[in-house]
Amino acid sequence: MQITFENTFKRILPDRKSLTSDALAGLTGAVAGAPQAMGFALIAGVNPIYGLYAAFISTIVGSLTSGSTFMTIAPTNALSLVVFSTLGDNGTVSIEKMIVLTLLVGVFQLGFGLLRLGDLTRFVSNAVMTGFITGAGLLIVLGQLKHVNGFDPQTASFWPLQLAKWLPNFFDWLLHLPQSEPHTFILGVAAIIIIATLHHTRFKNIATLLAILVTTLFVMLMGWSDVETVASVPAGLPVPSLPQMQYAVELAPAALAMAVLALVQSAALTQTVREPDGSIPNANRDFVAQGLSNIVGGFFQGMPSGGSLSRTAVNVSAGAKTRWANIFSGLYIGLILLAFGGLIEKITLAALAGHLVVAAFSLIRPREIALVWRVNPSARAAMVATFVSTLILPLEFSIYIGVFLSLGLYIYSSSGNVKVVQLVRAENNHFREIDLPKTLPEHGVTIISVHGHLYFAAVHHLEGCLPDPTIAHHTVVILRLRNNRYMGSTGIHLLERYAKQLRHHGGRLILSGVSPFVRDQLSRTQSLQFFGEDNIFVQSDTIFGATEHALEAAETWLKTTS
Repeated sequence: MQITFENTFKRILPDRKSLTSDALAGLTGAVAGAPQAMGFALIAGVNPIYGLYAAFISTIVGSLTSGSTFMTIAPTNALSLVVFSTLGDNGTVSIEKMIVLTLLVGVFQLGFGLLRLGDLTRFVSNAVMTGFITGAGLLIVLGQLKHVNGFDPQTASFWPLQLAKWLPNFFDWLLHLPQSEPHTFILGVAAIIIIATLHHTRFKNIATLLAILVTTLFVMLMGWSDVETVASVPAGLPVPSLPQMQYAVELAPAALAMAVLALVQSAALTQTVREPDGSIPNANRDFVAQGLSNIVGGFFQGMPSGGSLSRTAVNVSAGAKTRWANIFSGLYIGLILLAFGGLIEKITLAALAGHLVVAAFSLIRPREIALVWRVNPSARAAMVATFVSTLILPLEFSIYIGVFLSLGLYIYSSSGNVKVVQLVRAENNHFREIDLPKTLPEHGVTIISVHGHLYFAAVHHLEGCLPDPTIAHHTVVILRLRNNRYMGSTGIHLLERYAKQLRHHGGRLILSGVSPFVRDQLSRTQSLQFFGEDNIFVQSDTIFGATEHALEAAETWLKTTS
């Protein structure tokens, strides 16, 4: 990833032709993003001001350094939920720990980007992410119900699982639904109705803002002093402070999980939101940008941030032309902090909770769930397992479970994604595929073609497919490995064992279509000497060219040794 100062400077220079469009798009992004950031802070269990700090600082830093023109880096619902899961002991979140967590997330993200690990996000499957996001959406809804109706359930629980924290509370909330605070319930339901209705109109980008304005003005006019509002919000921009790094070791596992989650989400985002020229943004540069935004955000008391799908969609639909749309969005939120800090305190928690309920339900996508369910049993099991772990375990652990499930699915599918067939000559010097024989012919040649990469798990599948080499005598097996770029020590040991068995019975193993990568592996491990140079035929530009030469060598050997 070559980033020169000159190229970076050119990328962030404003374009006069698009400045007006970007300024208007940034205004729309701020109008939609400020209430969203406050709501996500509510999910995280902290004062909404920390969500605004992140939407101000992290968004600007991310816009200046990102490889993606349109991606908005800001607080997200999933990351906010993990913050509370990690730090929300006894319902209170330590701001000092949250700031350290933000910084550590940034350090991990920056490291992923500098090490060019962007491609690794492909190994977290859609089935796993669907299960996690669905579970997260459900937890957000359940967590905000107390703010919608004003009743906070507090049931005792002795289970050391996440499930015990919300399931008894949910049933307690249902039982006490008639005891809802009337004013709070009216405001919460009104906010949900306004936002859900306007989401289907051209006013969808300002739906949350309108719901907050309407409910706040209504409370002021009616004089409802019993309605809970946002906590004290200091006016002014965030002041830089040094994180208390004594918490770093304690928070590192959760920070790593959050970094992985944020990067998987942003990698999926960059695949759908292309650059103005139609190209796909550099994922590693985006990782660096998110890392820098969280590192700087940590020093300015911001929440953890990542590539926000909803904010990016607003940015694009509002007519953004360059990265300056996101820069303007952050600057506008900075102006909100300077000019309207006192007014923010009058926003009702019921309205913010209504917004979060609508946003959380949008995460639960029945069509995507049905798609994963119908694909195959392994995808279905991965989705269900991740969903269940999200509900019963702390979210940072469920992220790790999802990653390991994805890796397990990949290894399992790779092990079975090896096709082994016999090749026999057909007319016009072509070859056709037939099923493998159980045994090898006496004084004959058997061509076996292997399709797929011989990772360690796939090697055992291949070993079970190969014909028994101990029955026939003076036979040659040509193992065609074309397009196989990986062998590994497990595969090399298998081929050595098979070659030894053939030699013991007067036979010979020839490898054809060997890629330069595999030949290099054989050379480095000194296995090339074991097999012999005359038994290795490197792939050529002509399909089956190496196999033809191997077949000629095998037939000549049989004639001269008979």
